[in-house]
Amino acid sequence: QTDVLVLSCDLITDVDLYKVVDLFRTHDATLSMLMKKTHEPTDVVPGQKGKKKPVEQRDFIGVDDTGKRLLFMANEADLDEELVIKRSILQKHPRMHIRTGLMDAHLYCLKKYVVDFLVENRTITSLRSELIPHLVRKQFSSPTPLQQGLDNKEEDQKKKEQGALDIYSFIKEDNSLLKPAPDNSCWNDHRGDMNETLHEGKVRCYVHIMKEGLCFRVNTLGLYIEANRQVPKLLLNLGLEEPLVHVSAQITDRGMVGSDSIIGSSTQVGEKTSIKHSIIGSGCTIKEKVKITNCIIMNSVTIEEG
Repeated sequence: QTDVLVLSCDLITDVDLYKVVDLFRTHDATLSMLMKKTHEPTDVVPGQKGKKKPVEQRDFIGVDDTGKRLLFMANEADLDEELVIKRSILQKHPRMHIRTGLMDAHLYCLKKYVVDFLVENRTITSLRSELIPHLVRKQFSSPTPLQQGLDNKEEDQKKKEQGALDIYSFIKEDNSLLKPAPDNSCWNDHRGDMNETLHEGKVRCYVHIMKEGLCFRVNTLGLYIEANRQVPKLLLNLGLEEPLVHVSAQITDRGMVGSDSIIGSSTQVGEKTSIKHSIIGSGCTIKEKVKITNCIIMNSVTIEEG
């Protein structure tokens, strides 16, 4: 019965969540979301050599001068040779900044009526690729008109069904004096003609772009490896004094473990073994003369020389 917070299970972040939620509350937004500058893995991902890495399509993100109002969103795969921007957007926001290299963290605050809209509109199967771009476009579109007095009842019914699936038909009108700041206050976030702000559509989308901090989506092997490599730094930033080598781990005198590696509980490391830039799980047995570099080893694994 309330607004919702959607959080992807593969997101690792130390973002101050209130920054996303405050955008949602302050502007009575339909959507507020989290983005961060794209992070590329620094090292080569292990795997088949010579296998061509697929080229990821860029997202084009349009924001206003504040960098918070989300005005435009399009993926390179959906475009032809040109980036087309509707006149209705530029009429209300003549200054728009187009950014690339931003990662959608898949963290969204959504109005309850958006959930109601999804329940009725089963054709939308993806939040990221379908719903979010749809909401961004709807900010500058008029509600679907329901033509009255049509002689053809079948056509009339069709128009009503189309209107029922329009996001505007799920927004409840509020005529109280306690309307949100963007519509009924001396404060607003818009520069220029006040008439545009007071009569702007009910659908509003905002974005918080992280400038610093930890934000990973571990949805690829490369990003999973990179996220694990950030664990020592993360522990330090959080002020945790957990040792990187567990107290129950057994490291021989001639075994070498790098300062940026993590060794789990009850793991045994043999003579003349070298471990660098790696994460070793619990209950592992690393025998003599083994060299491990840039690896993630799960629990209860035995590794021998060669």
